[in-house]
Amino acid sequence: MGSRKPRIASDGNRQYPKAILKFYSPQSINYGQLIKIRKEGRVIGKRRKNIFGRQRLKNLETVFVERYSNTLRHRISRLTRKTLCFSKSSRMLDNHLAIWQVYNNFFKTYDALSNGRGSGSTPAMAEKIVDHIWDWTELFAYKSIQGLSTTN
Repeated sequence: MGSRKPRIASDGNRQYPKAILKFYSPQSINYGQLIKIRKEGRVIGKRRKNIFGRQRLKNLETVFVERYSNTLRHRISRLTRKTLCFSKSSRMLDNHLAIWQVYNNFFKTYDALSNGRGSGSTPAMAEKIVDHIWDWTELFAYKSIQGLSTTN
């Protein structure tokens, strides 16, 4: 039976291990880095490195997180540099990202998640967190029912 620890992969940015340690202990995760070796702007090789736990280095890739980051940059103008919408406040950026995450996971359907049933499912439906597509009324009612505060 394989490890049930979360697997985390990132590029070689030195800030990631410190940020990850804010949420995980080193014994609770498998974290590795994929460092791309570049020459004149082109990737000529990759170096894989274990940071915490035991990763299968051969399988360590960052393509999914890179694709997700690209999606975020294209859909959230606050993450795009040199625009009028660029976030100067980390609080406002965090709020915007939280709303986008809820929309992306509970509202937006993806045909790839339909399991051959025709119309798509949301990621939350695919993970069996909810059994239907949410709308904004349900989201706001859920927050008030749960008694969650919107102030920091």
